[in-house]
Amino acid sequence: MSSAPTIQVVVGFETTVNFGTPFQLDNATFGKLNTGTLGGVQPVDVTEYVQAITINRGRNRELEQFNAGTAALRLHDPTRIFDPLNSASPYYPFVGPRNPVSVYADGIEIFCGFVTDWDLDYSFTETGNVTTATCADAFTVLANQNMNEWTPTAQLSGARVSAVLSRSEIVYQGPTSIAAGNSTLGAYLVPAGQNVLQYLQNVSASEQGYLFVAGDGTLTFHGRDAALNPSSLMTFADDGSGVKYQSLTNAYGDELLYNYIQTQSPAGAVQVASNANSIALYQAQQFSKLDLLNSTTAEVAALGNYLLGRYKDPVLRFTGVQTQLAAMSSTDQAACLGLDLTDVVTIQKTFTAGAPGSVVQTVITSGVFHDIRPGSHVIRFTFESTDQNAYFVLNSAVFGVLDQNLLAF
Repeated sequence: MSSAPTIQVVVGFETTVNFGTPFQLDNATFGKLNTGTLGGVQPVDVTEYVQAITINRGRNRELEQFNAGTAALRLHDPTRIFDPLNSASPYYPFVGPRNPVSVYADGIEIFCGFVTDWDLDYSFTETGNVTTATCADAFTVLANQNMNEWTPTAQLSGARVSAVLSRSEIVYQGPTSIAAGNSTLGAYLVPAGQNVLQYLQNVSASEQGYLFVAGDGTLTFHGRDAALNPSSLMTFADDGSGVKYQSLTNAYGDELLYNYIQTQSPAGAVQVASNANSIALYQAQQFSKLDLLNSTTAEVAALGNYLLGRYKDPVLRFTGVQTQLAAMSSTDQAACLGLDLTDVVTIQKTFTAGAPGSVVQTVITSGVFHDIRPGSHVIRFTFESTDQNAYFVLNSAVFGVLDQNLLAF
């Protein structure tokens, strides 16, 4: 009989032996010689207190940037150990913002971030006390950092991401996975006070790539080639040929219909790409991105044409599935838990009426949402369409045929 995955929640508290007073350099309180003990952050398993968990990671729709991943941990706290006012807590006085948090399901890390707020709900009796730890991933760190004025060298988008993270006023400390990227960004002045996250997201937009924090806390940057001729990692199906889903959502409208594209960077004038047939059918639907960082107007124009090719015609998109892990085999549970943002999957929908009798789409994961309660673990995935154009790949029997495949920019 299937059961929900085993959950583990770990919170880190600043500590020394027995959670004593740590020694901290340049700290007026904890930096006095002979008064503190060398220590650091100690992970504490708080799973026994957890009543419910919700996790939200991803972005709202294509052409937007990924948001900070968030989590809410509902903790039963009858002895007030998570109450910052309780000096008898073994973690006092280190229950506060920026405590590191990790959530695991069957040993797979599905959220890694920091506590941003401890929300205390005092019951009439202390046995009913509930504390909710509101959490966010590493984007919350970058969103609260600004850069000094500097002028980078012309470089690929991935190198620009790395250059920002390594700046002396940033010195990003978390794990990273940075792809090279495909677009060359110009040597344009970065003004003092430029927000780090906003700038990195603009780098991603100039690449038409993907910038996000993975489930295990790795700050990740993929180039746009992650969406070209993609290979599926797993299949969701309703006919027994793949992982079973409870519900499937789709969209077919004008929310991603653009047939008049304006793009610009400091390299030159606004570049326009348009499609007369699409405009005649659907009227002009405009999309503008005028703060790009690309180094040449040729690349800016190519980016506009790339967007036009993807969005000039409406497409019926499978946009999400919902699954209940408690009803799955351990193998399917592991496959779902291991699925992360930008992973490519296949979705199959069968019909008992009409034609065709089955529709299959290859999509990119754009959102992962967990709702975890005793005996239940629901995951909802949201998806975006992959680039449906076939691009030329050397030495490929499918994509290497002359005069049949497109060149990506």
